[in-house]
Amino acid sequence: MPTALELELASRVLARRRLIPFILRINPKYLVGWVHEDICRRLEKFSADVAAGKNPRLMLLMPPRHGKSEIASRNFPAWHMGQYPDHEIISCSYNVSLAMGFSRKVKQIIEDPAYVQVFPGARLDPKNQSTEEWALEGARGGYVAAGIGGPITGKGAHVLVIDDPVKNAEEADSADQREKVKEWYNSTAYTRLAPGGGVLIIQTWWHDDDLAGWLQTMMKEGHDDEHVDQFQVIKYPAIAEHDEWLDPETDLIVEEKPDHPDARLLRHKGEPLHAARYDLDKLLRIKAQNKGGRWWSALYQQNPVPDDGAYFLKEHFRRAQVPVKEKCNVYIAWDFAISEKKQSDYTVGTVGLQDSDDLLHVADQIRFKSGDAFFIVEAILNLSERWYSPNLLMGFEDGQIWRAIEALLKKRMKERRIYPSIVVLKPITDKMARARPLQGRMQQGMVSFSLHGEWYDSCRMEMLRFPAGVHDDQVDSLAWMVQMAIGRQPPMKPKHKEPPSWRDKLKLSSNQHSHMGV
Repeated sequence: MPTALELELASRVLARRRLIPFILRINPKYLVGWVHEDICRRLEKFSADVAAGKNPRLMLLMPPRHGKSEIASRNFPAWHMGQYPDHEIISCSYNVSLAMGFSRKVKQIIEDPAYVQVFPGARLDPKNQSTEEWALEGARGGYVAAGIGGPITGKGAHVLVIDDPVKNAEEADSADQREKVKEWYNSTAYTRLAPGGGVLIIQTWWHDDDLAGWLQTMMKEGHDDEHVDQFQVIKYPAIAEHDEWLDPETDLIVEEKPDHPDARLLRHKGEPLHAARYDLDKLLRIKAQNKGGRWWSALYQQNPVPDDGAYFLKEHFRRAQVPVKEKCNVYIAWDFAISEKKQSDYTVGTVGLQDSDDLLHVADQIRFKSGDAFFIVEAILNLSERWYSPNLLMGFEDGQIWRAIEALLKKRMKERRIYPSIVVLKPITDKMARARPLQGRMQQGMVSFSLHGEWYDSCRMEMLRFPAGVHDDQVDSLAWMVQMAIGRQPPMKPKHKEPPSWRDKLKLSSNQHSHMGV
C-alpha cells in the first residue's frame, strides 16, 4: 500500500502533467463536469502545440457562468508557465480592469504553496510584479494584462489569450465597436505573437460579426488558403440541441455517432451543459425570461440568431406573383455602402410595387460592392429603366455617397433620357427604428416577396439574422422602400363596369330608332 508521501508525490506528478488534477489541487472544491474535462484536454494539447511551435488556434464558445474563465484565464496560464517558464503570455479582455483581475488570480495561484510543490522552479520576480505586467524569476517568461484596444506594443506572446472581448449588447450591436476590435486584433494583438505561438479565444458568441463570428467567416472564405488561420471552434450550448458525440478522428463534437470504436457520447439532446451548476430547470427559467429569443440563442446556445429569426420571423415571410407594374406605385430604394473603409458593405437597390390593396410586393433587388461612382450610377439607371413607370419614385439616403454621385446621376439621366422622380431620404441612424415599419407590415401580412427572385434566399437569411448579422444592407434598402410608401395613397382600383340592364338596352334601342326617324 502506497505511503502518504508516495501518494503526494504521485499527485504532484499528475498535476504537473494534467490540467484537471492541477485545478483540483489548487481549488479542491471546484465542481468538475465532462465539459471542463473536455476543455482541459484541449488546453493541454494547445499548450503542447505552442511548445512545438505549431501555431495552434483554439476558440471555445460557452455560456456565461459555466467555468470557462476559471479554467482558461486563471488556471491555464499558471499551469502553462509552470511547464514552460520561458514563455510569455498576453491576456486580454474587454477592459483592462477585467484583464488585471485575471492577472491577480494567476499571480495568487503561482504564489500558492500547492503550486510551488508542483512547479518549484516557477517563482515570481520580486523586481517585476505589477498587476499589469509581471515576470518569472530566473526565466524569460512573463505575463501582460491588457484591455481590448489597449497598448501592448513591444510585448511578445507565445500564448495570446482573449477572454470575453465583448462587454455587453450595446457593444455587440455597434458596427464601429466591432470594427475597432477587428483592427486591434490585426494591427496590435496578432503582431505580438512569437513564431509558432498560439491564439486562445474564450467567449460567449454575441454577434455574427463579433471577433468570434468574424474569424469564423474568415476561415470559411479562406478555407483553400493554407495561410489563413483555421481555428478549432468548439461550441458548448447550455442545452444540447442534439445528441453530442466526440469524434476521435476530428476531435470535434458532432450530432451523429461517428463510425469509430472510440467514439464517446458526451450528452443526450435536451441535457444541460453542467447540471451541478445550472440544471435544466434553471436554464429553462433563463430561457423563459429571454422568451427564447436572440440573447438566449446567442449567449447560451452559441448561435447569435435563433433559427426562427429575431427581429423578422420566419412565419412572416410570404411569396407571390408580382403584379403588373403599370397598375402599381413603383419604388426603388437605394442603400449605399457606408464608406470605402468598410470593404464588407454592399450597395443595394430594392424595387417595391404598391398595389391597390396597399400590399407591398418586393419585386427585384440588386446587390454589389463598388466604390466606382460611374458603376453605381449606371446600376441605378439600369434598374430604373427595367422598372420604369409613370408612377416610379426613386429614393436615396442623404449622405456622402449620394452627394458624390448626384451631379453625375442627373447628367446621365439626361443623356439616357430617363427621368424618374427622386426623393432624398433623411438619415435614421437607429437601424432597428428605421426597420420598424417594415417589421410591422410583415407582421400584418402586407409585404410579399417575388416567387422568382434569385436574390430572395440571401435577403431572407439577412433579415432573419438582423440585427445580429454580419450584413444589414438589404434590410436597410427594404426599410427605405417602406418609408417611401408611408403616407402615399395606393393606386385607385379600376372601376367595375356593370353589364347593361334590360331597361338600359330598351332605352338604347329607343334612342337608336328615334335617331333613324330624323
